[in-house]
Amino acid sequence: MSSGNLKQNIKTQFAGNILFSLLMAGVALLTARVLGPADRGLLRLAQLLPLILTRVFSFGLEVSAAAFPGLYPDRKPELFLHTLLLSAAGTLLSILLILLFFILPIPHGEFSSLTGALIGLSLLYVPAFLFAQNLMTLVRGCGQIGRSVYVQLIQTAALLAMLVICVLIGRLTVFLSLLFFTLCCLPGIGLALWYLRPILSVRWTADSGSLLKKMLHFGAQISLSNIASFLVLYLDQFMLGYMVPLDQVGQYVIAVLLAERLRLLPNTLSTTFLPHLTHDLQNRQGQVPRMFRLTLLVSVLSLIPFGGIGAPAICFLLGKQYAQAIAPFLILIIGVALIGGAQILAGDLAARQKPKYSVINSYLILAAIGLLNWIMIPRLGICGAALASLLSYAVSSCMWIVYYRRESGTPLRELCIQKEDFLFLLNTLIGSLKDLLQFFKHTEKSGDKKDRHLESSVD
Repeated sequence: MSSGNLKQNIKTQFAGNILFSLLMAGVALLTARVLGPADRGLLRLAQLLPLILTRVFSFGLEVSAAAFPGLYPDRKPELFLHTLLLSAAGTLLSILLILLFFILPIPHGEFSSLTGALIGLSLLYVPAFLFAQNLMTLVRGCGQIGRSVYVQLIQTAALLAMLVICVLIGRLTVFLSLLFFTLCCLPGIGLALWYLRPILSVRWTADSGSLLKKMLHFGAQISLSNIASFLVLYLDQFMLGYMVPLDQVGQYVIAVLLAERLRLLPNTLSTTFLPHLTHDLQNRQGQVPRMFRLTLLVSVLSLIPFGGIGAPAICFLLGKQYAQAIAPFLILIIGVALIGGAQILAGDLAARQKPKYSVINSYLILAAIGLLNWIMIPRLGICGAALASLLSYAVSSCMWIVYYRRESGTPLRELCIQKEDFLFLLNTLIGSLKDLLQFFKHTEKSGDKKDRHLESSVD
């Protein structure tokens, strides 16, 4: 992958992620406003187990399906077949564990508020989400970044449109919201299959088993990490479902959903950068530290405007009923900013086929955040959950720096923000403003020419 293609992919992914974040913010705000804190909390609990389990039982495909097409470019049809097989296996395991959770005679906290219909929809959400996610990851791995972004936007726009229609007719409920989340995955599956049609194959070759073993070996380590890393993301909400009322869960969910928008830049860069690293292993030494510094710098600098706008926007857009979401939101964005740059380092270590660090880091942080939530939630409620996440993100970032330096030998000073990074961002901002002004000038000139042409035609 050339430098020009990398830059174009980053631009495409970044633009797509901006639109995706805006659409998801619209979904979050709309459901929160209409459903209210209690029902919004109930919707989250209905989604929680599928969200965790589909990521746990993806068998590492969110990484291997992105990396293996670059490592094995001549075996893409086999990679497609293995993606289908592993997705089906993940679906069965996820559905089984969801059923066991609700069937077994164990305390369920606020999860007991879920009706049979909501549980049934959560089961349908598993295959829809898992196949859509894994197939689109394979599309990205095959270098079709633009198409994967397009599909993501189509799905989210469709979801928002369905929710808006229900609001307009006054029929939006928790059941319909969950149904729409499931249905919006279907276009992703269809379009992914269409984009992957050149490699569509279900033929098992003599060496297919060997490739599947490599994916499973690589993915097994990723899955072990995912069990912990996604529990790190969702354990606070899971524990809140046991320890606080539904309306408090709804308050915290909104804080999390809005704070996660700050992940825009690091997610863009890590998603786009990983396939590039698997193709270009020699040039990563200088690229990764710089990408880390710039990502961290932008994330930290974004805190003031993001927090300054986000905090009052919560009450303005959602009403005073969500005022309690402001404090955890302000705490969470600090943690999200700190973890941003670490995603670049984690992507580099994944490209080096060193998933062991992800496993070690995830389980250590999981233990810490579990203990912190257990201590802080009873004392501080949803703010305690936010503080536990902040502390875990800070520790996680430091650990990723240690792991990366161990493998790359990069001096610590190269990972510290430098003067040239500020200058680069400033020059980039100035250049972007100049391009924008030039665009408007060109548009204005074109408009004047059209007006003069029209006037002459009339005369």
